[in-house]
Amino acid sequence: HKKYGCRASEILLSKKSMSRINNYEELVAERRRVEGKIVEQKLIIHQDMRDLKVKLEPFFNLLPVLNIFSGKRSNNSFLKGVTSLGIDLLAGPRLAKANWLIRLFVPMFLKGVSSQAIGGNKEKAIG
Repeated sequence: HKKYGCRASEILLSKKSMSRINNYEELVAERRRVEGKIVEQKLIIHQDMRDLKVKLEPFFNLLPVLNIFSGKRSNNSFLKGVTSLGIDLLAGPRLAKANWLIRLFVPMFLKGVSSQAIGGNKEKAIG
């Protein structure tokens, strides 16, 4: 850390004391404090993930009802690819200012619906 003009011991400063670590005991104490902070942050992240799962649960319960992402794969890969590209080109700019969740799920939903519609049209044309 010479390019910053400080020693490694100066980097491990405690936010509360803002002093240098002068001996081994202080170093061990700072390490324990940092490790405790890491454990605390991990718990916060795990709780946030549980909260996110709870918030998204209604959406996941809706997926089997819509039956969009399951079913048979058809040989309309070119048509599906063109449709997917069209959805990306048309929906992308319109969703640019939306939050990340909407930017993720709206194109996926539209692609699933269009894929199902394309597959349904092939079955109607054959039958």
